[in-house]
Amino acid sequence: MTFNPEPVFREWQINSETKITGLEWKNDKPIALLAHANGFCAGVWAPLARLLLPHYHVIAYDFRGHGSSSKPAPPEGYHWQYLVDDLLELSRQILADKGQKKIALLAGNSLGGVISAAAAGEVDLFDRVVMLDPPLRPSDSMMKTLNMTPPEGPKPGVVIAKMARRRRSIWPDRETAGLAWRQKPVFKNWSDESYALYLEHGMQDRADGDVELCCPPEVEASIFEATGSVDVFERAKQIKCPVQLVKASKGLFPIGLYQGFISLVPQGKLLVMEGGHLLPMEETEKTAEFLINADALEA
Repeated sequence: MTFNPEPVFREWQINSETKITGLEWKNDKPIALLAHANGFCAGVWAPLARLLLPHYHVIAYDFRGHGSSSKPAPPEGYHWQYLVDDLLELSRQILADKGQKKIALLAGNSLGGVISAAAAGEVDLFDRVVMLDPPLRPSDSMMKTLNMTPPEGPKPGVVIAKMARRRRSIWPDRETAGLAWRQKPVFKNWSDESYALYLEHGMQDRADGDVELCCPPEVEASIFEATGSVDVFERAKQIKCPVQLVKASKGLFPIGLYQGFISLVPQGKLLVMEGGHLLPMEETEKTAEFLINADALEA
């Protein structure tokens, strides 16, 4: 079967109140499911998805509150367990549709990495999970168990939530927004194509002619503030499939935190990749190579 490098827009009804949207690159290969970082969208995965296509049937989805997915009222609708539940129901529907028993590869960046591992700790639906620079936040009791010292000061999620709320969400057009954001630290090292896809898929047209972020700043902030609302450390021992946690060399989190988590995963492995926190958009080819071949990185 040949494959089409252009994706198909998809919608899945998760429950009576929640619709999840995404992009699907179809072929006859095993399924790879991709989960994005907070504030972004399925569309930014496209360059990486095309590289995976010879090996996987690829689906990238929009978290609730992102892309064209349903947007429950914040903050109540963004406890991380809701994100886990969405992923599990989405996975069940995809598998039923394809007539397969398991998702071959579940890969998530940042928020997507934590939600992926938490889902794998609940249900045995995945053959392999990859966590790309995830924002892990163990409970204080778990930190004591791992002989780690809790960090001082406010929780990181609270600090970054304040930044998210200050984000300008409405612009006269995508070009103006793109020029304003391009040199911001979060986007500075993105490929040009990934950045253009964010402007295309991460913003929507308004009736008044302006454009606005598909993920409202209050939604993004609510998700940041809910960091740790699902303790993935407590679920780590229940994960039945291999898990590769990839630390970005220029990422945001100490390697000791990752070592503590991966020590709890029965088939866990910690690796390091050169690059910043948003690896799929900054190091697209390198990330794709690793997702295709887990031996492409050294521990």
